[in-house]
Amino acid sequence: MKKFTGLLLFLVAGMLFAETIDLTKSEGTEQSIIASLTPAPASPEADVNTIVEAVFNEALNPMSTIHSVTLKHLTGKKKRWGMFGFGISKSKHKTIQGSITYDQNENSLRFTPDQQLEVGFYEVSIKHLMKMKPGMGMRIRPIVYRFYVPEVINGFKLPPEPDEDKNNETLLGIDFNHNGIRDDVERLIMIEEGKNPEFPKTQTAISLQYAQAWQKMIETPTLETRKYLENASACQEYFVNSHTKGMSFIEYRKWEKKHPGKLGVKLEDAIFNTKERILQRFEFNSACSGHIFEAKTPSVENCMINIDTLGE
Repeated sequence: MKKFTGLLLFLVAGMLFAETIDLTKSEGTEQSIIASLTPAPASPEADVNTIVEAVFNEALNPMSTIHSVTLKHLTGKKKRWGMFGFGISKSKHKTIQGSITYDQNENSLRFTPDQQLEVGFYEVSIKHLMKMKPGMGMRIRPIVYRFYVPEVINGFKLPPEPDEDKNNETLLGIDFNHNGIRDDVERLIMIEEGKNPEFPKTQTAISLQYAQAWQKMIETPTLETRKYLENASACQEYFVNSHTKGMSFIEYRKWEKKHPGKLGVKLEDAIFNTKERILQRFEFNSACSGHIFEAKTPSVENCMINIDTLGE
């Protein structure tokens, strides 16, 4: 009996999990009375000093704006399922304190948080608004939407940590900020290259370019996609040349050893972490086999991010 009870507790505990927050969930954001919303609905890169603002095409009743805006930090939801599929759901939402102001000249409604926002998902709720002009339809439907405040390392904004299983379900995985780089790979680069003692921004930029090139190769393993890897290599060589110009061979080898460049094997292992992604790499290598390629001339123009502007 003890063994059975222990097994049952194990099964129940094993069904405790965190739900993924849907950034795109919204309500009433397409109403014609709305001129603009800041941050924009589903924005993945809101700032920690964000002020929520809704601008309207018509004047509002100032009295209806007094308690109209609520901002919540969504820290996630958890569910625990019972024996027969029934579950208990708990939500952990932190209400952000702040002040609400309405500018009658600009028809602008603002919510200013009392302090900087933390990293994470947020939900804006704007309710109980009424137009200044009386009559039918003077009540404005609720406006509810979400945005994300990312962690920032050396000026680079990190996407949220993706669910591992969902990230590996498909060939291209999850790309939250739609920049052509898988989120788990992007986070690895920014965190690891951010520790570089001399060139954290530059090494991050170069590694991101390699990651984007490999992602394109995984998506389309053809000879044409080789140009992205060639551009990344030319960008990296431009960086190396700009710091080793005039060095003797021995000095250059010492510099090269001290600054090995992109994350190398660790980065490639993270990118090609499933059988399907590895097979795409084999197909790409097969497409390139037998061809002779000329190296591109190293130039900052080959860089996805202008590394000359990074100050390193």
